[in-house]
Amino acid sequence: MIKKIHLHNIGPAPDLKAEFGERLNVITGDNGLGKTFLLDACWYALTKRTWVDNRPFYPARHVGKADPPRIDYTLIGENGREASSHAVYDFGAKTDAKKWKGKSGKPSKPGLVIYARIDGGFSVWDPERNYSQEAGSDEGTSAQGILPAFQFRKTEVWNGLPEGARLEDIICNGLVRDVENWSLKKNGTIELLQKVLRTISPDDSEVLTIGESVPVGAVDIPTLITPYASVPVIHAGAGIQRVLALAYLIVWAWESHKRAASEAREEPTKRLVLLFDEVEAHLHPKWQRVFLPALIKVVESLLMKDEAKSIQIIATTHAPLVLGSVETLWDDQKDQLFDFDLEGGKVELEAIDFAKHGSAENWLGSDSFDLSDDYPGYPLAAQKAMRRADAFMLKHPIPAQTPKEEMEEIDQQLLKALGGGDEYWPYWVPYRDQRRSKR
Repeated sequence: MIKKIHLHNIGPAPDLKAEFGERLNVITGDNGLGKTFLLDACWYALTKRTWVDNRPFYPARHVGKADPPRIDYTLIGENGREASSHAVYDFGAKTDAKKWKGKSGKPSKPGLVIYARIDGGFSVWDPERNYSQEAGSDEGTSAQGILPAFQFRKTEVWNGLPEGARLEDIICNGLVRDVENWSLKKNGTIELLQKVLRTISPDDSEVLTIGESVPVGAVDIPTLITPYASVPVIHAGAGIQRVLALAYLIVWAWESHKRAASEAREEPTKRLVLLFDEVEAHLHPKWQRVFLPALIKVVESLLMKDEAKSIQIIATTHAPLVLGSVETLWDDQKDQLFDFDLEGGKVELEAIDFAKHGSAENWLGSDSFDLSDDYPGYPLAAQKAMRRADAFMLKHPIPAQTPKEEMEEIDQQLLKALGGGDEYWPYWVPYRDQRRSKR
């Protein structure tokens, strides 16, 4: 797991520091302030200095050699001990692979690392298949024959991840073929995938289930059984596809890791780190209300069970329903909430206290979303109408003595912006009644 990270002169802020909780970490903030960048930096630190989808960090033009970009971080490895390391940007290096110089020495093993990226792709780092015992190896490199990480584009999650021309070079068959293979082998993997899908489904009336394959063109494609139909998985909606891809990648990564550990006569890792960018992407609100707690349950009870020593999730979100979903399981001793803000033209990351807000509207008014405290759940037009009405009622506390034309104008503005049963109307009714009596 990752305990601390400090980014200096790289990314959206001159200095950005975070100390993570050992279990659940949720990061909020406006678009463009650095949530994804922070996840990418965590991946770099956790995976022996490899880059997400092979995209390295570059310094801003104003950063010079006198104060080069630097990444400092502290990991907790399989032995449970803290190990600090760093990487410094070398402006004089001739190739991208050599620009970030890391601390020499054998890197720590943080466990199995899975990154669900916002572009629909995934990155996986396996301590058995991607870890090199080489001391002092630079970022993105490894021993002969050992890949530094597995990088999946969205299509490769479905169709497979090849690495070379030979059959034995294939890293992952992809969801379409693996589902069929797992069903034929009857080794428990397809049952595990079904359990994972059942756990992360929003309720008992809408359980996702993998069905038999059907021909689509020249290829047999697994089906997804839903309450309304059975459809080939490639024809499912964007939200369902992301849920299915995540479930498959988690099961594939864990089962592949256990197999690699067995071949090496080693015990499977007891640590797993899941980086998850925008939990709510493509998800209906009913999924947002349950997805993150269900994901924790999947890892804790279905995959690693009693084998786990550490399960850490670092997730970003813009959704109040996602934050509300973890209220009942939040543990201040193990979890941490962060918020990116723009203060005085500078980006800042702050660890903030978690408080239960209940409704999504209350969460919108919290520090995590920085919306105004008055009517945060309403559209802007409705907010403007209610604020204008509030100011009018404050200025004219006696309805019978109010200016008729302005009162009628505000009434029309409220009628246009609010539904007939809105809870705001009782405050305005005396003025509306007075307007009618003046006609």
